[in-house]
Amino acid sequence: MKTAKLLNVKTFFAVLAAVSTVSNGVSAGDVDLSAAIVAPTGETTIRLYEVKYAPTPDFLYIVDFFLDEETLRFELNGVTAVEPSNYEGADVVRGGLLYDNWWKINGESEPSENYARYPDTSSQSGSGTWRCKECHGWDYKGNEGAYEIGSSHYTDIEGLYQVKNRPMAYIYGAIVDHNIPSLSEPDIWDLTKFLKEGTVDMNKYIVFSGAQSKSATGDADNGRTLYENSGGCLKCHGADGNKIAAVSVGAIANSNPWETLHKIRFGNSGTKMPAMISKGLSFQEQLDILTYAQTLPPIETEAH
Repeated sequence: MKTAKLLNVKTFFAVLAAVSTVSNGVSAGDVDLSAAIVAPTGETTIRLYEVKYAPTPDFLYIVDFFLDEETLRFELNGVTAVEPSNYEGADVVRGGLLYDNWWKINGESEPSENYARYPDTSSQSGSGTWRCKECHGWDYKGNEGAYEIGSSHYTDIEGLYQVKNRPMAYIYGAIVDHNIPSLSEPDIWDLTKFLKEGTVDMNKYIVFSGAQSKSATGDADNGRTLYENSGGCLKCHGADGNKIAAVSVGAIANSNPWETLHKIRFGNSGTKMPAMISKGLSFQEQLDILTYAQTLPPIETEAH
């Protein structure tokens, strides 16, 4: 069994108490904690991920405990069954579209009020506060990326690129905890797969700071070939990238290359723009398209 992060002494003993509760609650042969991850979810709450239970081998379990402050014992607070086969059937491209704007993908009504977990000190309002990208960024780095202090989208919320290294059940549980009733079970699984398999460390491919800030590092010549041919970009966006009046490819690619790369890869929510992943283009080819897009003449448009 592993811990999700370093724990303080109080929490460490709380974890031991919680694990003891699980171990003593059923026969030793029934519960397998060998692959379980333990993480505090609050000062007096603990969660175990990927617990296995022998009578139901096709499921993993997320087990929650809370500290009873009178007895100083951890009590069971809930068990969530996770079926790994749902992950196998999930759609990483649809997950990327949901990350952008979920109500344009699943047909739910656009929210009108601020999302309850959106920080009061941040500057956005209304439906935009419900978009995953609004807090975690197009580069998936949150307050350590393009949405750092000084950005109009700053929320002081961490990015989520690093969660791809966590178990599938951990990611699934974290999305459920965000308590967005309009997300269906398939939506949650698609987002889980996107976060596990679809994100990339954009700082490796887009210069983050300095004189060349925002410059993509692909092959513009190959990007042009892809833009004009197998990528299918030319048909809708035109040779100069300005065929669609409200979308200047050159302007957006230079002002927000992270958004542009995300949409090259997964498509643009609520539009017919195809995902280059679905067309079979490699990540390098997707980056090449972005690099070429930055050479197109810009007409200023509003980023999304």
